[in-house]
Amino acid sequence: MRFSTAFSIIAALAAPANAYFILSHPVLETTRLDPIVSPGVISGHVHSVVGGNNFDKTMTYNSTQQGTCTTATVSVDKSNYWTPQLYYYSPTDDTYEAITVSFVNTYYLPRYSSGETTVRAFPDGLRMTSGDPYRRTYNNDADSNAISYVCLDYDTSHSGDTAWDQRNSFFEHNCPNGMRAQVNFRSCWDGVNLDSDDHQSHMAWPSGGVDGGDCPSTHPVRLVSLFYEFIYNVQDFPYNGVGNTTWVWSFGDVTGYGFHGDFVNGWPAHVNGTNVLQEALDECNDNNGVGGELAACAPFVPYLDSASAEGCTPLNDLVNEDIGSGHTISRLPGDNPLWIGNSTTKPSWGDSSDSDIGFTDFKSTIPDGYTEVGCMAEGTSGRALTGASFSATNMTRGICVQWCEDQGYPLAGMEYGSECYCGVSIRNGASNTTLLADSECNYACADNDYENCGGSATLSLFNNPSLYQVYTYPTGWSSSGCMTEATNARALAKYSVTSDSMTPQVCIAACQAKGYTIAGIEYSSECYCANAFSTGSVAADDSSCSMSCSGDALQTCGGSRRLSTWTYSNSSSSFSSSSSSSTSSLSSTSSASTTKVSTSSTFASTSKTSTSTSASTTKASTSTSASKTKASTSSTTTKASTTTSKASTTSSSTSTSASATSTIASLYVGCYSDSSPRHLDGSSYTSSSAMTNEACISYCGNLGFAYSGTEYASECHCGNIVQASLLREESHCKSVCTGDATEVCGWGGNLSIYETGVSATKRSLSAKFRL
Repeated sequence: MRFSTAFSIIAALAAPANAYFILSHPVLETTRLDPIVSPGVISGHVHSVVGGNNFDKTMTYNSTQQGTCTTATVSVDKSNYWTPQLYYYSPTDDTYEAITVSFVNTYYLPRYSSGETTVRAFPDGLRMTSGDPYRRTYNNDADSNAISYVCLDYDTSHSGDTAWDQRNSFFEHNCPNGMRAQVNFRSCWDGVNLDSDDHQSHMAWPSGGVDGGDCPSTHPVRLVSLFYEFIYNVQDFPYNGVGNTTWVWSFGDVTGYGFHGDFVNGWPAHVNGTNVLQEALDECNDNNGVGGELAACAPFVPYLDSASAEGCTPLNDLVNEDIGSGHTISRLPGDNPLWIGNSTTKPSWGDSSDSDIGFTDFKSTIPDGYTEVGCMAEGTSGRALTGASFSATNMTRGICVQWCEDQGYPLAGMEYGSECYCGVSIRNGASNTTLLADSECNYACADNDYENCGGSATLSLFNNPSLYQVYTYPTGWSSSGCMTEATNARALAKYSVTSDSMTPQVCIAACQAKGYTIAGIEYSSECYCANAFSTGSVAADDSSCSMSCSGDALQTCGGSRRLSTWTYSNSSSSFSSSSSSSTSSLSSTSSASTTKVSTSSTFASTSKTSTSTSASTTKASTSTSASKTKASTSSTTTKASTTTSKASTTSSSTSTSASATSTIASLYVGCYSDSSPRHLDGSSYTSSSAMTNEACISYCGNLGFAYSGTEYASECHCGNIVQASLLREESHCKSVCTGDATEVCGWGGNLSIYETGVSATKRSLSAKFRL
């Protein structure tokens, strides 16, 4: 689950002259594990967990330090913080659904004892709990006061209304902006024991309870005070009325009194010879580091990494059961019937058993042969992977890699959480030799929060070496790289032919049949021949030849004003006329130096615009509903590369009928920046050889979207909102459309946006401009 950072300032926490630190977290995992109370086994009820990603059913201090990331904004804090999961109870069908935790705040409060000027950081290996799941009434003591709730309403003041005051049990009304469940921990340590039988007795409350004071002589060591806020989106569910059950903790409690929290210390004893937490407590004890301004506290600064925190995923297996995330379940996991009333005797189903429940990592299955390369930045002048693409709301790593394998591509990359790209090489200035930190690919997959699918302009990249094809050329021919077009003429100006089934082999054969020693392909389908390059044609970076061949999507055929070229190594040799047989698929009807041929394409199985290609998810699906994934992760994926009309590919030197563009001129909205998330965030598809604005308008309109936008020469995106603030100068949209050289299809990071003409009654959402 990803989160938007928010900080809650509570007056009761503001001790005079003392700072407090807030570490904000997304949820790491939601599962039935508790290494303090139920070490080594499945625990009695479901918990929401934040902190270090080495959380497991059994934990030691050393194991916390073996984590590779943390949900905490300070990257060296590998501690774990957890509480029970809150559920909504539906009385109409007697079912339960997990309520989303929007975010978690863990507070560090340096409250001193009398006569002291410092508090100590947690000792290595300390663990403790606070609260009591068996509590059913308010006892007006420190343990009862440690648990509290706040009902959030940012629009209306409820000052003086006791029904809205902070309290120690559930509210008798809903909370418009969520409910904050809070737990304080004891802060006086006995100085000897890191745990105790009840996981609390080695700690004690100061004289003032949760508000501070002096430590008792039995527990003389004053540690930093710890306080949690778990904010639950209760507003997403109806309130069932006073006297009826609405909210229930995962162990069955419907009163709220039984809320509790657990903590395992994972702060490092020393980093570069210093204790980071102790330094922060010592040095940032006035205004530095107050609240969420951690950058103002020097000891924390080298370790602040919010990107890593957002992308952190668990290292270890979770309990393999359906916890009701995003859908209803008939029982709370474990033996947890509704626990109604004040009785401290916990009810039981009588037939509950965990004997047949195992563990799983809930990650999607990657097809054999593929290995993860790492996190790679997008291309600087276009897409890094240009072979095929699709987007889906049920995207996982496994679904994307499986789909790319089905299309025959060795490279697969996920981006923006829901987008999948395939290719045979890294193009347009991207590099897989200089990878980014994993934290830069920190977007959760659309259908699995336990794995990441790229980021903003970054790809989670996979590679299968066995899928690279070995292509052969006629004897004597070899690749001579990517070349630019000439200054005032064609780079190869003697002969040309265009075909919807163009490949290097077809182009070479055509040039050889005419007696030329250099062959080059541009714009996917245009073949040019000569014996020398024209003035101004120079070598270009191979990545700028980024378009797939119109006749074989797994081979490269130039780019926009870029030619993939091949040269015959022995120009003194004469060519046998029999070589012309290789071009039999090109039915030339003219003896002129330039021949245009229209042929029927037969490469639908690998085309980026193949009709209704449904991605197979057999290998990629998981067998159970993950606690953080959407419901039914085993469902099949949406259609990839949805039906599109393939436009005729014409020579870039040939003028297209003006009426083709004039018919859509009235629909043009303007050149707009793309954004994160996508500016047009509906459907999308890619066509390296046939993209036009007309094709994109038709595609989006047929799907009911109000706007279409072309980008990177070959991409079509659909949506219902145009953000007026992202309007750019027309000069920022300058990519020639792959399907029509007279049209502009956006640019890198910019969209040429058109209205589709779909009426408001047909639109899938309300179309409008957003300022």
